[in-house]
Amino acid sequence: MKKYAITLLVLTLIGIGLTVLLFTQDEKLDQTVFLQTTESIRNLQTLDKNLLVLLHQSRFNSEFDHDLLTDTSYQLSEEFSNLRFDALFEEIESSETLSTAIENFDNSYASREQELEIYVETNSAVSQALQEINVGTRAIQNSNLGDSAPAVNGLIGEINAQIFALTLGEADQRDNAILDRVNDLQVEAPTSELSFFNDYKTAIKTIIDNNQDATNSFTTLTSLDTGSLLDSIENEYVNYHNQAIQGSTQFRNALIVYGVILLGALIFFAAQIRRNYLFLEKEVADRTDEIKNAYEELQESQEQLIQSEKMASLGQMVAGVAHEINTPLGYVTSNIETLKLNVGDISEVVGEVDKLLSQVVRSDRDNKTITQQVMKTLRKYKEVEANELMLESEQLLGDGSYGLTEISKLVTSLKDFARLDRQSTEEIDLHDCIESSLTIASNHIRENNVEIDRHYTELPKISCIPSKLNQLFLNVITNACQAMSENGGTLTVLTQINNNHIRLSFKDQGMGMDEETKQKMFDPFFTSKDIGIGTGLGMSIAYKIIEAHRGSIDVESEIGLGTTISINLPID
Repeated sequence: MKKYAITLLVLTLIGIGLTVLLFTQDEKLDQTVFLQTTESIRNLQTLDKNLLVLLHQSRFNSEFDHDLLTDTSYQLSEEFSNLRFDALFEEIESSETLSTAIENFDNSYASREQELEIYVETNSAVSQALQEINVGTRAIQNSNLGDSAPAVNGLIGEINAQIFALTLGEADQRDNAILDRVNDLQVEAPTSELSFFNDYKTAIKTIIDNNQDATNSFTTLTSLDTGSLLDSIENEYVNYHNQAIQGSTQFRNALIVYGVILLGALIFFAAQIRRNYLFLEKEVADRTDEIKNAYEELQESQEQLIQSEKMASLGQMVAGVAHEINTPLGYVTSNIETLKLNVGDISEVVGEVDKLLSQVVRSDRDNKTITQQVMKTLRKYKEVEANELMLESEQLLGDGSYGLTEISKLVTSLKDFARLDRQSTEEIDLHDCIESSLTIASNHIRENNVEIDRHYTELPKISCIPSKLNQLFLNVITNACQAMSENGGTLTVLTQINNNHIRLSFKDQGMGMDEETKQKMFDPFFTSKDIGIGTGLGMSIAYKIIEAHRGSIDVESEIGLGTTISINLPID
């Protein structure tokens, strides 16, 4: 078997190597990446063409917004940076020709950036000056020129024609000659209109100063062959992608051959394993039966222990409830016996009154007999002290009613605690569960001299299984009371909302726990109580109930200072 394992290991390593190489190669063939990259290149081509169109539109156009040139150039720069440092970063590192094409475009773009700054500055100045010349021309022509109007208009037309030819590059105009004609225009113009001519002359001077730079920059920008450089980048990237496809195809063919070899080896190994499997199958079946039987016995024992814990809790609860019911039931019974005696005395008075009424209603009534019956009735009334007897009876009835109310409350709390008719999930107020548990545990609370200090916050109703939470709270309250059995103390119950959870804290003043006990308190069958008092399943069951409600439990305890158990339950 050792040589089979070595052979299989070698084949596996070969397969892993081929798979890694194929995966690496296939990363280059991601069709989505390829489409996105080519789309980015075409976006660059579109932006480059748009920039060239905008250059022609901006030429000496006073209404053109030169920010469009800057924005388009910035967009092209951003798109190129994304292409270079994101989309094609690995490809540039792998392909020298693609790297060269990228570098050529980068150099050309850097040159265009410098020329574009010069062009925007000079072309905007010339465009603005041309607009000012038009405004100045109309202002001069509309002014009061008097007899010099023909000469002035002629000179203006001649100068404007020379400026127009100069901007178009259709005539070789000398700058000084144009300025000389402007000076002649000032000589012909009336002195009162010189302010118009000064603005007109300033605009012409601006055109003469910036026209040549604007023309040179425009010529340079339009002559840069960035479009063909972008085409070169696209071609190199497509070639790189095609080479990756060829490499991937070779690796796939190698994997096919490897798969055939591996299949043959696996068939051989399968035959060997089949032979060994038939021998081991019986052994496994025997061991499985042994483990299954052991598991069933363990599960049965665990269920018996859990049931024992539940029965122990039920026994304590029944004893406490019986004690709580006996007290009010005792004085209710006593009051009823007293009421029977009182009713007997009152019945005698009522009997005498009936006799009196029978004498009064007779047609042959005898006044003397009636008087005697009245006196007898009054004596009986005084004899039994009927007024005090009625007051006493009313008090006895009130006490009996209070006792029955206490029994009713206890039975209601017991029913709410058990919730035998409502085992499903429902929306409830956790305060109701806590109060039911405190009522059921009242015997433990009283026997251990424990006082309850409630600090409740208004809580929303949550979806839960009430019977499970009642069992949880009873276990926590019972443990807290037992921890304070020696000296008594106060059990503080605090409820609050913490983010999306409800936090319920039970803080006792008992003996506390050391760190080792805290670590083991939720382990099944672990208990720090004396033998025969607990099975060690109370807090384990409590932990499972909290876990089933998607909550959590925190324990803080220190020897001699008590224990705080905090339960967190989600609101949703």
